Amino acid sequence: MKRLGLLMGVLVCVLAVGAGSASALTGGGKKPSEAPLVAWGQHYEATVGNNKAEANYLVSCCSSSQVAFWHLGPLSVHDQVVVNWHELPFAHGSGYPVRMVLVENAEDFSWGSLFGREKTEYQVSGSGSGRTEITVQNSSTNDYLEFYSRAEATSSPEFETYPYDFSVEAPRHYLGLSLGSVSKVAANGYLHATASLATGAPVPDGSGFTLTGTWSGGGVFTVGATSVAGQITFPLAVPETAFGKDVEFVATSAATSEYQAAASSKIYAEVTKPPAPPAPPKPVDLCTPATNKAHAWARIYKRRMKNAERARGRSRRRLLHDAHTAEGKFIAARAAKKAAC
Repeated sequence: MKRLGLLMGVLVCVLAVGAGSASALTGGGKKPSEAPLVAWGQHYEATVGNNKAEANYLVSCCSSSQVAFWHLGPLSVHDQVVVNWHELPFAHGSGYPVRMVLVENAEDFSWGSLFGREKTEYQVSGSGSGRTEITVQNSSTNDYLEFYSRAEATSSPEFETYPYDFSVEAPRHYLGLSLGSVSKVAANGYLHATASLATGAPVPDGSGFTLTGTWSGGGVFTVGATSVAGQITFPLAVPETAFGKDVEFVATSAATSEYQAAASSKIYAEVTKPPAPPAPPKPVDLCTPATNKAHAWARIYKRRMKNAERARGRSRRRLLHDAHTAEGKFIAARAAKKAAC
């Protein structure tokens, strides 16, 4: 009942402010349903104030605030938005009055209880400017920036209006990157990595990545590669100074207009000396066998001719035929020897 009473108090306060005619709150909405939609990259100027009567968040026991809502476009899990904003300091004091919060899945009936919980609030730097990077935790179409100030002044001399301005960069999507675990890798070998989106889908083909290796003595090695179906293969050409050492490897990708910067976990692998190249094949000796063959047929031819000269009749004719056959073989072998030698 106490929580319900608090929520009802917030809602009543919202209605009362809505009926007013001169609220210090300009630009943003007084509740989520009234919040203007933020266009990525567009510059906005607005104000909030410290008049307690205009507070749209009121806790009777503690404090009151004037809260301005700005509706962000659809965001996916782990998307990052960057808010570039500026405000002026207190007119009658030090410091800056406006704070900023990102709230996810807010609605008119629930924003008060969400605002009252412990939250991460952002402030500008001492110069009055800030570049705030915020990562959302869930996919939602009901995410809001809330710019607010304490609103506890009750008399007109104390009333102040606090101007602020901001723009929101287009969201950068999450990118996950991991290196395959190995204990040893050849200096001229490969390392493999996997890259995926928050949904688990592979990153688009052609996305660029860098592998960096470092080792004792100040050694550094870098190489780039692009993704194919979410897989990246890094070809290594590690110098000799890393041979036998444990090298720290990490894969990274730089931030783009569409994706956040990403880095894998570090792995450590011993770089081994690449194997010696194979010995060149010995030249094939074609001359010697060709010479031996020619000499063999020369001897056969001479022997058959001598046998034919001693023979008579049919034996002579047969032996002459055999001799002429050997002669042809010898001529062919001699030509082959000439070509080989």
